[in-house]
Amino acid sequence: MRASLRQLTSPRQVVKVAAPLTVSVAAIAYLGHTIDFAGVMQRMTLHAAAILVPAILAFCAVSLFIESMSLVRLAPPAIRDDFHIGTAARIKAASYLLSLIHYALGAGTLSLLLRRRARIGFADAAGMVILIMMFDLGMVLLLVAVGVSLIATGAPELQFGMVLVVIAILVTGLAALRLPISLGPLDRIRDLELFRAARTTPPRLLLELAFLRLTFVMSFELMGWAALTAFGVMVPFGALLVNFSLVALAGTLPAVAGIGPSQVGMVEFFRNYGDRESLLASSIALSAGLIVFRAAIGMLFAREFTREALSASQSAPLGAEEDA
Repeated sequence: MRASLRQLTSPRQVVKVAAPLTVSVAAIAYLGHTIDFAGVMQRMTLHAAAILVPAILAFCAVSLFIESMSLVRLAPPAIRDDFHIGTAARIKAASYLLSLIHYALGAGTLSLLLRRRARIGFADAAGMVILIMMFDLGMVLLLVAVGVSLIATGAPELQFGMVLVVIAILVTGLAALRLPISLGPLDRIRDLELFRAARTTPPRLLLELAFLRLTFVMSFELMGWAALTAFGVMVPFGALLVNFSLVALAGTLPAVAGIGPSQVGMVEFFRNYGDRESLLASSIALSAGLIVFRAAIGMLFAREFTREALSASQSAPLGAEEDA
């Protein structure tokens, strides 16, 4: 008991708990000083819900299918015949509750469940999850480059060149993990088991994964467009790709259940397209809808997996287990 208490009150643990709380409180305080919350509540109408709820439902269905397909396609060949999309979907759904606390915690939970329920070694499972995250980040950056090129006026060859540069950077980074040449001191990082999926996945599967993750990120952008439209905020497509991608990146900052940074991001990045109350209302409604629907999916679609994930997260740090 004393050892557990000392661990909980260690400086590292205190910082891990205090940092997200501080970020969320600071963000909420900032919004409270600059926005009329009564005006925000007045914008929460049935008309807005009629647009936003179907959009969130569609995104949840499409994203769960894409996430499941991504996991199935990246699974080691030895288990691919037994690892079906239904199992992958339930494992992914079970990670939703932890991902609502923070994106990284959800990723760790997903890796742990893949190890336990799909009998994938933890290094391989974590490698699959990391590869998917790398592709997601790459697709977000690609859409930002496309958005910037759509916003910019003049010099179309420069705009097209910007997109090509981003693509070249992404391809070069992946190639650096796969080429059979020495990278000097970086070889120790490249040879980590966590990057085995990135090193060994066949090129054809990497192209499939790129298409799946681009579709996933685009569906997320379209959900953001629906959320803004529901509250009367009209945004050009190029600006949507750039600004909503930045909102998504802000949402990965350490915060309690992601609350705070996403809302500040939505208000500040889209301030030229709508009033602050409407922007905050769209962000709150979108976040609340995702939390409710994903929590429901996790509890109803994968109840036993969800209980296992919650129990594991409380008994041991995710990622600390060794392969059996």
